[in-house]
Amino acid sequence: MQTLRCSRYLWLLTYGMLGFPVFYLIFATLIFEFDAKGILAMLLSPLFWLSCSGWVVAGAGIRLLRHWSWYVFIGAQLFTVYLNLQNLLHYSESSTKGLAFVSTLIIQFYVYLVVSRDLRVPYLFPRIKWWESGLAAMHNLPVEVYHASAPEGATKAHLLDLNIKGCFVKSPFEYGEFEKIKIKIEAYGQALDVAGEVVWHADSTVTHPKGIGVKFLEMDRPHKRRIRAVVRRFIKERDQANGRIIVST
Repeated sequence: MQTLRCSRYLWLLTYGMLGFPVFYLIFATLIFEFDAKGILAMLLSPLFWLSCSGWVVAGAGIRLLRHWSWYVFIGAQLFTVYLNLQNLLHYSESSTKGLAFVSTLIIQFYVYLVVSRDLRVPYLFPRIKWWESGLAAMHNLPVEVYHASAPEGATKAHLLDLNIKGCFVKSPFEYGEFEKIKIKIEAYGQALDVAGEVVWHADSTVTHPKGIGVKFLEMDRPHKRRIRAVVRRFIKERDQANGRIIVST
């Protein structure tokens, strides 16, 4: 079974999702300048409670990084856009309705960026599961993982899935929650020494091996270029091994 945890910042943001009914009521009253009739009309609107349900369910799912939470989150975003339009057209007393609506879109877009940054990346929540993506054949890339809990300072492991955002490391060793580590990679003439944080654990099952999902910390552009070079080289060799025609561009 996987033990998944979202980042601390996203965890704090989910409090706003779980408390959406209260926060939105206060926010909408202020920015849309509702009177008592407008507040009551919004509270009686099925769309308001549908949006609230979506945000609460999405917040709970995102905390556990459930796959379905992303789709619930997108649905809640769309319902909220429609809810804001309805409130502005029918209940708002604001003299700057256009500005108020744009403000809501900016806030929603910011929330979208924060959530998508944690959920839709290869090391954590890909569109295609990493063990089905073909990159799982990267098991031929050995790495060294340096971390404080290792008796000798470093442990041998294998790299599965790699991106400039993070990677999956196949290892039988037990790592701490959010433990800071360093990974030394030497592949295809590229040498990398990158720092990361353990963001989730996977136990050995039929579908995927025991290991850790690693979120890379800040890295410079040369390291990003080297990672991209390793991935391109691996994909090229994989396609050649599968008999695909490689066309240079």
